[in-house]
Amino acid sequence: MDRATGQSMKRTIRTLPGVGTSLADPASKLALGARPLLSASRGVLMTLTAPTSPRGAAITTMYWNGSGALLPLPAWMLSDDASRRSLTRFEQAGRLVLEQLVRRWPANALPPAIGVVTDGTGVGFSSDHPSPMWPDWLTLHLTGACPTTSLLPFSPAGTWARLTAPDADRRLH
Repeated sequence: MDRATGQSMKRTIRTLPGVGTSLADPASKLALGARPLLSASRGVLMTLTAPTSPRGAAITTMYWNGSGALLPLPAWMLSDDASRRSLTRFEQAGRLVLEQLVRRWPANALPPAIGVVTDGTGVGFSSDHPSPMWPDWLTLHLTGACPTTSLLPFSPAGTWARLTAPDADRRLH
């Protein structure tokens, strides 16, 4: 509730109708796989993106650092056994999530790429801007200009919630 106007604030997270176990299980595994990667990279969010054609093409894993830059995973993480195993689990679960999303997309409106974002607790995507690699994707979603669809609910104490929550107690001194 906006204290100044007494009106409800616009929600930027919506849920995907019909998200059953077909998306919830791999989305949960994706979020779990992201946790060690986020910790090791000191990232705030991870993203997984794949082209929609040809199917089975290479996926791109990136992370947002604390200053909002979208970066590839550091090279040292790819040589570390534990990080490589986490990355493999993350990408396998992510591929299942992306395949399910592509199947639900209208064939005549399939975007060139589709991706998801996670803070290690929840998983979201955007039907308005389906690729998190889109310029200003993060800004569009953090400001509420573009809604995020929750495939797995984000924790209220997680990074996504802290980034997207309105600052109701902001005061001018």
